[in-house]
Amino acid sequence: MARKQYFLSLNHQFTLDENLPALAALDERSLDLIRNAAGVLMPKYFSPVRYQKVLALARNHFPNLRTRYACRGKAEQIRLLRQENIPHPRTAVFDTPAKALHGLKTQAPPFSYPFVLKGDKGGGGATVFLIETFKDLEEKLAFLPEDEPALVQELIDHGGLDLRVVLMGREVFSYFRVGRDPFYNNVSKGARIEPDLHPERQRTGQAMALGLAGSAVIDLAGFDILFPVQGPPLMLEINFLFGKKGLGGLKGYNRMYRRAVYDWMERVRKKL
Repeated sequence: MARKQYFLSLNHQFTLDENLPALAALDERSLDLIRNAAGVLMPKYFSPVRYQKVLALARNHFPNLRTRYACRGKAEQIRLLRQENIPHPRTAVFDTPAKALHGLKTQAPPFSYPFVLKGDKGGGGATVFLIETFKDLEEKLAFLPEDEPALVQELIDHGGLDLRVVLMGREVFSYFRVGRDPFYNNVSKGARIEPDLHPERQRTGQAMALGLAGSAVIDLAGFDILFPVQGPPLMLEINFLFGKKGLGGLKGYNRMYRRAVYDWMERVRKKL
């Protein structure tokens, strides 16, 4: 029999009072442990179906994955940003690359060249392309999965840098990424990390990310924000899985995550 007021971990990298493998069979003992736990620590990856089963039983859990699974691609993220009235680059969403090609061939593109083409999935800029001509569009659309949405987005002059805001629980940290070229700001593509650059902009970006996190119930994510040369800041995308270099590598990430877990547990205890 599980003891009272215990915390259950489904994350194999984090040991709590009780522990279960994330993909263990949901037998009667497992269901009982989840149902009676003061809080359940989720694993780094869960299938949406599995998450819903645990969610139906858990009184409290961290992190909250509802929005992550509702917005698994960039197309759903654009719908979320529109719903929450968050400023973001103008974007046209097509159901498939083929529909994007047909639509942009039969009518004028929604934005003048150059613009940005994005696949629905993929990180590190792997499915993000600068499109300068219709021939570029044809070539790059062929790289995208034929059964996933394709996005066409206005090109924002942002001075070659963007802001990454990381939220873990109630802790927020941010840093600028300065690209090696004017288009890509991904660290995986050689961008450098500048944690002390433009402190006022960082405060603005943090407030913007926290506003979206509060309304969309997000407590673990990295938010990418652009500061156009002209105009207000724009939310580019939400990364539910994000790089660790800007946080001090794996050790820095783990320290921040551990603080977030213990803070969540303390808040749960106060409500018991």
